[in-house]
Amino acid sequence: MTQEQRIKLPANLDEYRATLTPAAIAELQSINARFDTAKAELKQLELEKGICSRKIGEAKKAGTPAEAHLEQVRLMSEKIRAVKHAQDELNNAANALLTSAAKPEEKAPAVSAHFCPRSDVGATTPAGQIQVVEAGNELAAQWNAYVDAQPRSCVYHRFEFRHIIERSFGHRVLYLAALDQNQRMCGILPAIQINSRIFGNYMVSVPFFNYGGALADHDGIEQTLMQHLNERGAALGVSHIEYRDTQPRQGYVQKTEKSSLILKLPSSPDTLWDDIGTKVRAQIKKAQGSGLTFKTGRHELLEDFYHVFAINMRDLGTPVYAKDFFKNILDAATLDARLAVAYLGTKPVSCAFLIAWHDTMEIPWASTLREANACNANMFLYWNVLKSAIESDIGFFDFGRSSKDAGTFKFKLQWGAQPQQLYWHYWLKDQTDLPALNPNNPKYRIAIAVWQRLPVWLTRLIGPHLVKNLP
Repeated sequence: MTQEQRIKLPANLDEYRATLTPAAIAELQSINARFDTAKAELKQLELEKGICSRKIGEAKKAGTPAEAHLEQVRLMSEKIRAVKHAQDELNNAANALLTSAAKPEEKAPAVSAHFCPRSDVGATTPAGQIQVVEAGNELAAQWNAYVDAQPRSCVYHRFEFRHIIERSFGHRVLYLAALDQNQRMCGILPAIQINSRIFGNYMVSVPFFNYGGALADHDGIEQTLMQHLNERGAALGVSHIEYRDTQPRQGYVQKTEKSSLILKLPSSPDTLWDDIGTKVRAQIKKAQGSGLTFKTGRHELLEDFYHVFAINMRDLGTPVYAKDFFKNILDAATLDARLAVAYLGTKPVSCAFLIAWHDTMEIPWASTLREANACNANMFLYWNVLKSAIESDIGFFDFGRSSKDAGTFKFKLQWGAQPQQLYWHYWLKDQTDLPALNPNNPKYRIAIAVWQRLPVWLTRLIGPHLVKNLP
């Protein structure tokens, strides 16, 4: 490797995104953070050494003993050498990443960077003072810039979702940011407090979506942010805090019933068509022969999307979100959100809400009318959504979360998606049992059965008041 090819720390991550894998970018970002900490420590040590050196000179002029100052200089010199050695090691580690990425085709990840494990779990937190503050609107731009630069981030880390949840549900938000000695943001943790007479008082990072736990330069900073939120939660009287993570954490109880199903998209729809197999192709062909049509858009499709979604939620026995929740997401022009709807004639029969972030398109909500199952409307919808994602140069498709024994899990597998374990971690104040605010809880079976018999207009009226308190 020539001198010109060597990485100079701290590295500009944008210069290496084309040559390094997402996991390597995440590691380089961690190296940057450790290098910055070492640089600040080195500056402080050299300043203190300079002060001691001046004291030695003053002592010699005054004819007083200087042995104590000499010993301090010796110790500081050793610390300075150790810090410089650590910087050299970080430089070597950074350039080892560049060498390992010489053949990027051999390093192509099987999943998006959001699911890649970090390498510093359990390591000592970098030296230096970390300040945790509550982030208001004045930090929104800095918050989003930090999230945008993090390969392991998800779209729900963006500051826009604070306002979306506030406007849609009226919940209390608590967004924590970690700042280093230079007031540079080095970690974030969004959380929402849900306080309900029926379902209790608790916090989630982040509710209503699949992801959104702590995100920081270093695992130790994430743990610090979580500890601060635990303390705030205890002060607010919450029974528990739920952290929706994609990697296991130390020191927390967890649920692992859910997995996300991720498909690495090929370079062309024709390749995907070959990959999905004869059974899936036959179902799509049947749908294509049924006169179905497909549209994508934004606000102009919201009524048709919500019509299908509300009916399907009633049929499942689940309270439906208010239509304004989806509108508020679409209103955020900085988010790449869109709707997809399949029609039988002029009637909407299948729908999806899509959000693109970094190299991934996610489908957090999808619904199909039962009457359209005979013509495979859902297969038609998913095929066209996947084809559209490929044509938009999306690298991965996130089918959303499913329980491993659910029919939706098997449905997603048939497209070639691979399960990625989700880890939902819990801080518990007093209770020993993990919370079970979900339709699988046996105590909700009667309520679900009753809900399935209600008229759709009534579920659209009262559903939003219930579901706002369910995570």
